Amino acid sequence: MRKYLKKHGRKILLKFYPQLGLTSALPHLLSMANSVSSMKPISSTFTDSVISEHAKCSDPCSISQSQVGSYTYIAINSIISGTEIGKFCSIGPNFICGWGIHPTNGISTSPMFYSTLKQNGISLSKTNKIVERKKIIIENDVYIGANVTVLDGVTIGNGAVIGAGAVVSKDIPPYSIAIGCPIKILKYRFESDQIDELLQIKWWDFDENKLKDVESMFFDVDEFIKKYRS
Repeated sequence: MRKYLKKHGRKILLKFYPQLGLTSALPHLLSMANSVSSMKPISSTFTDSVISEHAKCSDPCSISQSQVGSYTYIAINSIISGTEIGKFCSIGPNFICGWGIHPTNGISTSPMFYSTLKQNGISLSKTNKIVERKKIIIENDVYIGANVTVLDGVTIGNGAVIGAGAVVSKDIPPYSIAIGCPIKILKYRFESDQIDELLQIKWWDFDENKLKDVESMFFDVDEFIKKYRS
């Protein structure tokens, strides 16, 4: 971009803004080009967390006090705290979960009056009046769309699907498809007997060799269940 602006910047500006004479505008554009060329990607941060070597977390993301299982991927701009994420999960961009609980039945919602953590720099409370954090559990093979928020204390069951933009404020059953704000169950991915069988099979714990059957029988759920029914 810098080379392009040096070569063509004068012609472009004179064409659209001949009155500028380019005396002051071109240096500004070249400065912008320098800034663009020197930009560096923001890196991710991982604090007190266990991330499987087979998981993928795209930059930038922030993960603290959490666990991420094998073959799970987490897309960009995700902020995760106090969460246990299982295997084979697919998490879209701008995912937020685990950012505390604010009481609504007190005079104020500010932690200055109920927490000793000094979130805003000061606290008048000598004790922690509520439980501010509750663990979030996202089980295995969960798909979460873009721009989803999960509130503290929620469990999302194996095989569940969370639609884009949802606010997950309650537990989500296995193999259900949930959408919206407030969140609601739209439908289930399979029949109840199929779901029971899949939960017993626990294919996400298969070794790599047996995982090949998940691929080869991908759309033949009944045949897969028949083969691995206990």
